[in-house]
Parts: sequence; C-alpha cells; structure tokens
Amino acid sequence: MLRRDKVRLVFLLKNFLRGIVFFAIALAFYKITFSYLDLSSLKDKVAFDFPAFFVFLLFFMSELILGLIPPELFMIWAITSRPLSSYLFYVVMFSILSYIAGFVAFNFGKYLHHTWLYDFMKKNVIGKYERKISTFGWLFIVVAAITPLPFSATCAVVGAVGFDRKRYLLYSLARFIRYAIYGFFIWLAHPF
Repeated sequence: MLRRDKVRLVFLLKNFLRGIVFFAIALAFYKITFSYLDLSSLKDKVAFDFPAFFVFLLFFMSELILGLIPPELFMIWAITSRPLSSYLFYVVMFSILSYIAGFVAFNFGKYLHHTWLYDFMKKNVIGKYERKISTFGWLFIVVAAITPLPFSATCAVVGAVGFDRKRYLLYSLARFIRYAIYGFFIWLAHPF
C-alpha cells in the first residue's frame, strides 16, 4: 500500500472512529435519559411541540453555520414530539436540508475564491493545503459527511479551492448515509 493511501485510510478511520464515539455517547445519554428518568412531567411543563417549519428553518440555519446544533437533537425532537409514523419523513427532510446546506456552503466557497478574503486565507491559512484539498477533496467531503466534522465548513473550503461541482454533488451524497444510520439507531434507542 502506498504511503498516501495509508495516510488517507488513517485519516478516514480516525475521524470515523471519533464520529462513532461521539454518536455512542450521545445515544447512551439519550437512552439513559428516556429509560431511567421520568420526563412526562417535564414534557407537560416545557413545550417541545414547535411548528415543523420553524424546526426545519432552525435546522437549516444550524447546518449552514457549522452545525451548531447536532442533527441528532432534531431527530430526537422528531421521534419524541411527532407521531412515530412521521419519523422517517423528518429524517429524510433533515438529510435533504443538510445536503442543500452543504451545497450552499460549497457555492459560497466558490464565490469566495474570487475575493480578497480567499487571497488572505490562501496566504495565511489554507495555502499550503490547497493542492492536497484539490487532490483529496473527495475524502474530506466523505469524512465530513459521515462524521461530526463540520460539514458546511468543509464544503466551503473544498468549494473555495476549486473542487469540481459535479464531483462534489456525488461525494456529498454520503451525507444521506449518516442520517440513515443515525436515524436508525435513534429509532432503536427510543423507548416505545
């Protein structure tokens, strides 16, 4: 195996394992919270029944701005405050909105490529990594799509260095894999 292939594999595995550990901790917290604590009185006092449009807007903005709120919390909201029959719909909608937010960030990065800000960033931050990002951008996209790395920020950087749009759209489909896996495990962890 070539050295560069080993570096790619180590990068992918290391970040994937970080994502698994983060997700396992979040899932354990969720399972413990709903299994051992009586939250029914809290649910009566605090309204978790936000309008779907508001939640979708908040989710989109969060995904656009570095994923400030973990998507798992939105999935937990969907499974606890909406009918169980609509849970799949919400997970699919969250994954579509996340994919769109990444594409918006990618296009923003493309726009930045022609500004003074990119010249500044190239000189002081990403200049020495630009060639590697152009070459291995697909790996950065896939790893950010399936792990808790900031997906939108990665998309913006990949777009700024001039990564091909069609290839970006293909590799960022890995975002749907993350939502399918996380949504499935939240479904399994939910006490019915």
